[in-house]
Amino acid sequence: MTRCPSCGESLASDARFCGVCGTKLPDPNVGRVVGGRYVLRELIGSGALGFTYRADQLGLARKLAIKILPADPTRDPTVVARFRREGSVLVNLRSPHTVTTYEYDTEADGTLYIAMELSPGRSLADLFRAEGALDWRRVLHILRGLCDSLAEAHQLGIVHRDLRPQNILVEMRPTHRDYVKVTDFGLAKVITDSNTPSPTPVGKTVGTIQYSSPEQLMSKPIDGRTDLYALGILGFLLVTGHHPFETARSFGDLVTAHIKTVPPRASVLKPDVPPDVDEILARCLEKDPARRYPDAQALGATIELALANIPPQQGDTIPSNPGEEDTMMGAIPKPPVK
Repeated sequence: MTRCPSCGESLASDARFCGVCGTKLPDPNVGRVVGGRYVLRELIGSGALGFTYRADQLGLARKLAIKILPADPTRDPTVVARFRREGSVLVNLRSPHTVTTYEYDTEADGTLYIAMELSPGRSLADLFRAEGALDWRRVLHILRGLCDSLAEAHQLGIVHRDLRPQNILVEMRPTHRDYVKVTDFGLAKVITDSNTPSPTPVGKTVGTIQYSSPEQLMSKPIDGRTDLYALGILGFLLVTGHHPFETARSFGDLVTAHIKTVPPRASVLKPDVPPDVDEILARCLEKDPARRYPDAQALGATIELALANIPPQQGDTIPSNPGEEDTMMGAIPKPPVK
């Protein structure tokens, strides 16, 4: 706990302003040294599972991102458990399309931290808001990169469960356009036995509702194919500029649509979308997981074949020598008015 310097009100240790008098509080973590070598410089993100800072590593000219969960004896143990799970998951992932994690540890005072690569990319949500619907060729390149990240995670028994534009970073590299990196595994589920995955408790839906699979919403057992459904929603949104169930007007309507409504083909909204892309998205969006692609590797291979049948466009990826219970009804990003 801390106190407001103006009115003396008792506040949570991670409060950023006083709820009584409105005084903005100084960030106590700026300038803090974490892990004996990471200096926190600037807050760049915050959420239910902690705060993310731009940081410098002492002794090295390396900038990185540090995610911390400050020690607080009043904090919900579930939040602490999720943060620990995210750290333990991330340190095992090495796909170039997953944000690299260098270290996960605990400070002497109980503060948890994750040291990660500081990506120069912007979120896919920001890209979509700025540009609206993307050319279907660009979307295939984005999905292919995401498949690389997910294939590794799924092979380790890790299901992301919260794939959405806000959790995907897009970098513009000299030799790669739209190089994607997956981040935020805070809601990831680790399935120790892929043949008998444990279901989410009844009444507990994990993930963001716009990208949740039918099995998630019905509290059925999940596996990597749950993330492929989210990729289908994501791909449809990026190609057409519309969510496949955008006509749903309430939480309940959207849940029902995910479970029962067959989405339109992408080509209905964007006639230039070829049959191969229509089929890829439609198969990802199958209600029954058994009718989707068996895994991210199979989906990635199918996308490779589709890309091999089209000529590259300027700016496409080019070889350098001739990247649980937090159900939210967040806003679906809207394309710009043109």
